[in-house]
Amino acid sequence: MLFLVILPLLPRTSECRTTADGELKRLMVRETVGNHFSEVIVDALNRYYVQNHSSTLLMRLSTVSRRTYELQSDIMDEVMQRTSHSIAYEFRPTTTHRYASRRPRIFNLAFIDGYDAFDQLFRSLEPASNDLSGYYLIVLTTLDTARPETLAHMFSLLWTLNVINVNIVTADLQDYSHWQAVLMYTYYPYTPDGCERSVPHLVHRFRKGLRRLDQRIELFPSKLSNFHRCQITVCTFHLPPYVLLTQHRDHHVQYGGFEGDLLRALSVKLNFTLRLIEPEAGELWGRTPATSNETETDASGCVRLVLTERVNLTLGRFAIRGDRNLVMKCSRSYYTVRMIFAVPAGREYTPFEKLFRPFSRSTWMLVTAYLLIALCVICTIRCSGRPYLRDFVFGRGISTPILNLLNVLFGGALQQLPARNFARTLLFLWMYYCLVVRTSYQGSLFEYLQEHKNFGPLQTVDAMVDENYRFYSLYESSLYLEQMPKILSRITWLEDEDAAVERHLSRLSILQEPATALFTDIERVAYYNRFHAREGLVYVANVVLVRLPIGMYYPKKSCLANQFDRELDGLLTSGYVSYRLGRYVDYDAFKRPPAYHHAPTPLTIDHLVGCFETLICLLSVAAGLLLVELLSRRIVSLRALLTILPTV
Repeated sequence: MLFLVILPLLPRTSECRTTADGELKRLMVRETVGNHFSEVIVDALNRYYVQNHSSTLLMRLSTVSRRTYELQSDIMDEVMQRTSHSIAYEFRPTTTHRYASRRPRIFNLAFIDGYDAFDQLFRSLEPASNDLSGYYLIVLTTLDTARPETLAHMFSLLWTLNVINVNIVTADLQDYSHWQAVLMYTYYPYTPDGCERSVPHLVHRFRKGLRRLDQRIELFPSKLSNFHRCQITVCTFHLPPYVLLTQHRDHHVQYGGFEGDLLRALSVKLNFTLRLIEPEAGELWGRTPATSNETETDASGCVRLVLTERVNLTLGRFAIRGDRNLVMKCSRSYYTVRMIFAVPAGREYTPFEKLFRPFSRSTWMLVTAYLLIALCVICTIRCSGRPYLRDFVFGRGISTPILNLLNVLFGGALQQLPARNFARTLLFLWMYYCLVVRTSYQGSLFEYLQEHKNFGPLQTVDAMVDENYRFYSLYESSLYLEQMPKILSRITWLEDEDAAVERHLSRLSILQEPATALFTDIERVAYYNRFHAREGLVYVANVVLVRLPIGMYYPKKSCLANQFDRELDGLLTSGYVSYRLGRYVDYDAFKRPPAYHHAPTPLTIDHLVGCFETLICLLSVAAGLLLVELLSRRIVSLRALLTILPTV
C-alpha cells in the first residue's frame, strides 16, 4: 500500500476578484479560518470519521473550470488544517496508476464540481478498494444552483452501487446574505412511500448565525433499520435442518428450519417481506468461478443468482470459504457445522457372544486370574515332591485336586471331602466364591440372552478403510475430501439433492447398507434421528473431519451486510440460534444407548442357540479325547502321556 501524505499547502484563491466573477464570488472562501462551508464538513468529519485505526480516502475531480478546482483546494486546505491532528488522509489520484489497498476504505471524502466529475469518479469505484457500505461525504462545489434533477441522478447512480451512507454538501446559492447557508442532502432507499427510491432528501440547512452546529442532527442515520415492508429476494433450497421448504397448492412456499427461522426473525426486526427463489435445475450451492478469467456465467446454483444480482442474499448451510469471499460478500458466521461420517450400527451380537455379556471385560479378567492362580498353586505343590504338604493343602487321599477345583466352579458335587481343617477352610472359601460368581452370571444371562444388542459403530476413518467400507457423499462436498485419497478412491457421489441423503440415511438406520458411510454434517443426522427414531437410529463416527463456519452471502456491492450483521449479533447473544436449532435436532441419541425395556418372557430355542453351540463344542472335545484313548492302545508314548490325567 502506498500512502501519500498531503501537507496543507494547497493554493488558496484570492479574495480580490473582479465583479465579472459574480457567480464564483458568492461561493468563494472568504476567510481562512471560520468559513461556514468548511465548518459543516469539519463537524461531520469529527463526528463520524475520527477513527484511529482507519484513514480517510480523499478524492477530488474538477471538470468545469479552473475556478472550481481552486475553490476545492481552498476548502480542502482549511478542512485538513482543522482535522489533521485527528484524521489521517490518504489521497487517491484519478489519473495516475492506482495502488491496490490492503482493505477497502470505509471513510471517504470526495470533492466534485458537477455531475460529470461525479460520474467519472464514482463509476471507477471498486469493492476491492472502496467499502461501498462505508461513509461517503461528497462536497459539491458547483457554480450554479444544484438542481433536484442533478441530485436525483447522483443518488440514482449511488443506489446502483449500493452506496447509501452518503451525504452531498453544497452551498445555497439562493442565499444572498454575507454568509451563505450550506445544504446537506441524502436519500432513503426504503420509505413508507416506496421501495428502492433515490429521491433527494434535505438533511439540514446549516445557517451561519449559530455558535455551534446542532449536534442532535443525525448526519448519517441508519437507513436500513426499517424496510417498511419492502421485499427482499432470497435464494435457498430444501436442506434439513437448516432450511425446510413446503410447497402448497397455491404455489405459496412455507419455509422453516433453523436458518429459515433466523431469516424470519430478521424480517420481523427489520420489517421486510421475503420472496424465496430456488436455484435452477435442482442445483444447491452451485459452482464458484475458480479464476479471474471466469465470469458469473460460469457459476451455477445459488452462487450464480447472487453474482448476477438477481437475489439480495442466499443462505442454506453456506460455508464461508476463501473462493466465495473473492466474488461475494459474506455475513458474520452464526454457526459452525461439523462434517462427519454417518455410519450404521455395529453388527448384532451372536448367540455365542451373548454368553460373555453378563460380565464386563475386567470381571472376566479377574475370574480368569483367580482360576489361573489356583491352578498354579496346585501345580507348584504337586511338583514340590512333599507328600505332607499335599495332604495339608488338598486333604488326605485327594488325588484329583484340579478336577475338584473345576467341579466346584461349575456347581458339581465332590465324591471325597478333605479331613483336615485347613483343607476344608480352603474348600469352603472356594465354594463361596464360586457360588457368588455363578449366581451373578446365571441371573444376568437370562436377560442378555433375550436382548437385541449390537456392537458399537466404527469410530475412525482408518477402521472403516480396513473394513472395506464404501463411502457416499454429495458431489458439492467433494472439496472437503480432496486431502483424503483413501476415501476418494472408493467413494460414490450422490445426486445433489437432500432426497438422496434422506434415502441413504434410511438405509443406514435399518442396516440395509451395513458397510457404508455417508459424508454429511452431524446436524443432518441429528435431524433424522429426531423425526425417524422409530425406524432406527443412525450413528456417527466421533472424528470431526471438517469444521465449517456458515453464514449468508450477498452480492459484492450489497448494502445489507452490515445491518444484518448487527441484528445477527443480537440474536446470537440472546441464544436464539441455538434455541431454534434445538427444535430440529436431537444430539442425545448419540450419547445414550437405544432404550431397551426388558419384560420377562419364556426362553426360546433361538435364545439358547449359544448354549447349544457350547454343548456341541464340548461334545466334540469329548469325542476327540475318546479317539485319543482308543489310539493310545496302539501307541505306547501316547498311552504313557495319558496316564498322567487320572492323577490330576
